[in-house]
Amino acid sequence: MKANFGKRFTSYVIDFVIVMLFLNVLGLILPTSKNIEKLSEELNKISTNYTEKIQKDGNISVEEMESYLNESASLSYRIDKENFIYTIIGITVYILYYVVFQYKNGGQTLGKKLMRIKVSKDDGEVTINDFIFRSFIINSVLYNMIALILLFTTKDLTYIYSIGVLGFIQFAVMLTSTLMIVIRKDKKALQDVITKTSVVEVA
Repeated sequence: MKANFGKRFTSYVIDFVIVMLFLNVLGLILPTSKNIEKLSEELNKISTNYTEKIQKDGNISVEEMESYLNESASLSYRIDKENFIYTIIGITVYILYYVVFQYKNGGQTLGKKLMRIKVSKDDGEVTINDFIFRSFIINSVLYNMIALILLFTTKDLTYIYSIGVLGFIQFAVMLTSTLMIVIRKDKKALQDVITKTSVVEVA
């Protein structure tokens, strides 16, 4: 029997919380760059000044807006570059949990196990490649990989705009996938259709 939206959503939230807690614990253990703190303070100061000026004057000039965008983009880019090791760690954790662990655990993450559902191949056995493609779509692994590449191939505004576009595309993919589960009779999401898999209930 195909798993319903409620069970799939709940398992997704459980898994997300587990991964985020693990990454937060790692963040507490790993050393924090003083540069990141300094750059974050600068970015907050610029944002505060910009907001206060709008509240005070009611509007700002095009030149002031361009100056703010350039400064904030430059600082955001530098913060992300300082944080690149954490991005790599995040991608690694996601792959280990959503791909390797799920594959080795018979198509179940901890969230899926608690909800008594699993990933099943429509015809044959689920391969590790199936889980890789699924993680690209539903777990933002591909988004983070592309973002990491852009971090070292573009700069400042180009990087920020590219990340914005990527984020919108990822949101659209997630929304489409969610709506497909609700609308389709076979309850297949985008990642299910592409990999020819289904999320089914475990007896």
